[in-house]
Amino acid sequence: MRFLRAPEYPLADPLLPDGSRGDPIEPPRTPWRLLAWLASRNKGLAVAALITSGIALGSLPVLPYFLTGAVDNGLREHDWGALAFWAGGMVLAGFATAGMIVWSHRLTVYWRMDASYRTLQLATRKVNRLGDELRRKVTTGEVVSVGATDINRISWAVDSLSPTAGCVIGLIAVGVLLFNTSVALGLTIFIGVFVVGLVTGPVLNKLQDRQEAYRERVGDITGRASDIVSGLRVLRGIGGEARFTASYRQDSEALREAGYKVAAPQAWLNALGEGTPAILLGVVIWIAARQVASGDLTPGQMVAAFGYTSALLLPVHWLIGCTYRIIEGRVAAGKVCELLNTPERDAPAEILPGPAAGAELHDPESGLTLGGGELLAVASADSEQVARVFDRLGGYERSEARFGDVPVAGLDRDELHRRVLVADHDAYLFAGTLAAAIGARDGRDRVDLAIEAASAADVVESLPHGLDTELDNQARTLSGGQRQRLRLARAVAAAPEALLLHEPTSAVDSHTEARIVDRLAETRSGLATAVATTSPLWLGRADRVAFVQGGKVTATGTHHELAAEHPDYRALVSREEA
Repeated sequence: MRFLRAPEYPLADPLLPDGSRGDPIEPPRTPWRLLAWLASRNKGLAVAALITSGIALGSLPVLPYFLTGAVDNGLREHDWGALAFWAGGMVLAGFATAGMIVWSHRLTVYWRMDASYRTLQLATRKVNRLGDELRRKVTTGEVVSVGATDINRISWAVDSLSPTAGCVIGLIAVGVLLFNTSVALGLTIFIGVFVVGLVTGPVLNKLQDRQEAYRERVGDITGRASDIVSGLRVLRGIGGEARFTASYRQDSEALREAGYKVAAPQAWLNALGEGTPAILLGVVIWIAARQVASGDLTPGQMVAAFGYTSALLLPVHWLIGCTYRIIEGRVAAGKVCELLNTPERDAPAEILPGPAAGAELHDPESGLTLGGGELLAVASADSEQVARVFDRLGGYERSEARFGDVPVAGLDRDELHRRVLVADHDAYLFAGTLAAAIGARDGRDRVDLAIEAASAADVVESLPHGLDTELDNQARTLSGGQRQRLRLARAVAAAPEALLLHEPTSAVDSHTEARIVDRLAETRSGLATAVATTSPLWLGRADRVAFVQGGKVTATGTHHELAAEHPDYRALVSREEA
């Protein structure tokens, strides 16, 4: 079991350093350089894997050398001592080569896992840095494909480097040994390998192009599948399941066609890998037989030439396969680079101290102001405009928004998000207990209060173990209205100074919505709350209503004042009431 235990290579030092190690080393942002960077981070492991692979595969052609001695010095001369010597040497060399192959494979597996783990660290760190910006800048399909496919392909590309080096050394060793046997045989091998390289180059370029097209299709269809799964209940509710199924089927057919296009150059590579050694073997044997007949070679040398060329079968076959894996790894590294190159929000040049409690939030671009302690309803015919205003106030978009006298962009992110919470109606619900999803770390009393404010007590009571019930990702076993109330309860349980709610009751009935409006207003009394809504229940209960048109606040006042003075507002609210 000790043989199977992995050595403790320092994987985390350049990526997840503690304070004593300084800043993490940033990787290259181009595919080939990233692949080389990942392969070279643990130099000791890389060198050991390359050396052992070179010895293992480079020593394969040495075995026919012992066979030559056994035939010429043992069998032809009827010298049993010489035969035993050469045969014993061949057996020992065989055992040594087999042991080196096992050791090389063991080191290569460690090297592969090292690169895989480092790639995972890079992707995870980048996703963590993007945070809330991730969904705005990278599709779900791309993120899933990086984790499910690209990391694995990069690891196999690194895994292929040591066999590739060993195969190249093996080819050189065969050429040198054949040159020592016969110049004509050596030239045959080198010319044959050169011709194969000329033929393989264009095939590899075409394979890379088609692999990139195939990978794009994989990302697209993964994203579509994720969207369908997350919205399946809604699709069924509006009768859109068949339409999206047909669309997914069309994408699947396009992916299949892209896969067929990848198969063509791959088949040519496999044919070259299988056919080239056989052709070279036939040519070498024909030349060697003519030289034996003319007396230029001994029978033992002809047997050795056959053995040397036969030893090409494995290296050439592996070399073609490894090249294919390296091309796949390069395409995967390109996708990882796209993720790593995703622009992040600029860090503030100077972290400013936060304002005093109860400070106003103000967005100059729209003119919206949320005062401390008020319940503000923000009404607009375009809810996305209000969502952008909330994102600016919450620091999710670069803007001139201010929290009191302090620019939002200059505040510490953790402090800002603790004090100002933007809660979307479709925010993610993570797997775990219901209590953990709402915020059990803040205490059960606060959770119970939040559940009551969100009118979600019936949701808890309907579950088999109440707050201790385990839910899956996005709580898909619950209805849309139940999930929306749980999201609202989670936002209330966080108890921020300013809570910005986007359509918090769009999926519940009017009776439930009325209870939520009254309870939330009572629970959040003394704290700032803004609700993006056109529901008359919220508008009538709000301390103040801001009417937004074209991304700008065009009027403020109570619901009754705006309904009496502004026809556009009155028309908007009348449609909601109808």
